[in-house]
Amino acid sequence: MPRNFLPVVLAVSISLSACGQAGKSPQEGGAASVKIESLVSGTVTDSSDYVASLQSRKSVTLQPRVDGQILKIFVKPGDRVEAGAPLLQIDPAKQQATVTSFSASVLSSQADVENAKATLINLKAERASKESELLFNQKEFQRYTDLTKEGATAQQKLDDTANKLRTAQADILAIDARIRAQVASIDSAETRVSRSEADMLQQEVQLQFYTISAPFAGVVSDIPVKVGDFVNNATQLTKVTENRALEVQIAVPVEKAPQLRIGLPVELIDGQDQKISEGTVSFIAPNINVQSQSILVKANFDNSKNTLRADQFVRARLIWSSKPAVLVPVSAIARVGGQNFVFVANTQTIKDKPSLVAKQQLVKLGRIVGNQQQVLEGLKPTDQIVVAGILTLRDGVPIMNASKSDPENQPKK
Repeated sequence: MPRNFLPVVLAVSISLSACGQAGKSPQEGGAASVKIESLVSGTVTDSSDYVASLQSRKSVTLQPRVDGQILKIFVKPGDRVEAGAPLLQIDPAKQQATVTSFSASVLSSQADVENAKATLINLKAERASKESELLFNQKEFQRYTDLTKEGATAQQKLDDTANKLRTAQADILAIDARIRAQVASIDSAETRVSRSEADMLQQEVQLQFYTISAPFAGVVSDIPVKVGDFVNNATQLTKVTENRALEVQIAVPVEKAPQLRIGLPVELIDGQDQKISEGTVSFIAPNINVQSQSILVKANFDNSKNTLRADQFVRARLIWSSKPAVLVPVSAIARVGGQNFVFVANTQTIKDKPSLVAKQQLVKLGRIVGNQQQVLEGLKPTDQIVVAGILTLRDGVPIMNASKSDPENQPKK
């Protein structure tokens, strides 16, 4: 037994010596070199991730209102266009001829109105002349009536004057009838002009349908037709989509229904678990999808940077709640015997000098947030902890901060 005892003692001595030398620094009198940081205050969230789809709030499939052949295509897929920009041209030759014909009809009707008005002017001038004749004959009749009473002229002369007066009065009645008829003719001609103009306007509106324009600013999708193709009102020409404002549609399990509310924060997450964009719940369906037993939830997102696309599948994160918390790096946590510990950097006086020592502190942990974990109990907000080099530490071991440039992590006098 004595022969076996010596090697064991030597082995233990060598092992302890090695442990004692680990992390030693000659300049610090054997203090272990570690990295010390102050506690970090962060936010811990309760959230759920779902596969969701993005929908544009402004997207339309363009179909022609007229039949014809594609004459021109002004854009290509992927182009951004402004509202009213021409996209495609359907051959308008036949419709243009129709518009020209209706335009000629309008001009003809307008000419008829002008001719009728000119005739009316002539009739009014003729009436003025007839009215002068009537006035003259009235005076002559009165004069000869007086002369006949005095016996100064023959009855025959009075009778001739009376005949002339009756003729003048009849002429006035006749010309008034012609004037009334001409006014009615003008009204009829003007009605024909209005009708012709309305017909021409309708044909001009129809002519506009031969140019397919963007209903709003957006991006042009695929264009399945080509120049020369015959199209009708059932042909899908292209789609214009506005991606700057997108709506995410999320199917949330019915079990989460009690937690849903308008205004709930929503984040879109990429493949690296990084936030792409954020919004809030704007709509919660009043009914449940029977097949999937889920509730449709919608949220609006600003996509002015054009990083997302309509009809894209994304990962949406619904944040049920969030609260402030103390977070420590996962690398700062030591697990011994089913318990969790963190080494706190405490200042002690050793040989009349302030020095840092590692204090092994039992902690209660909460959620993991990235590469950090929530500390529920065991630490104070002012504590400084060891975040690197904990493998060589024991409770009460002297330590030195490897980042000496940070005076906050040095011994406090």
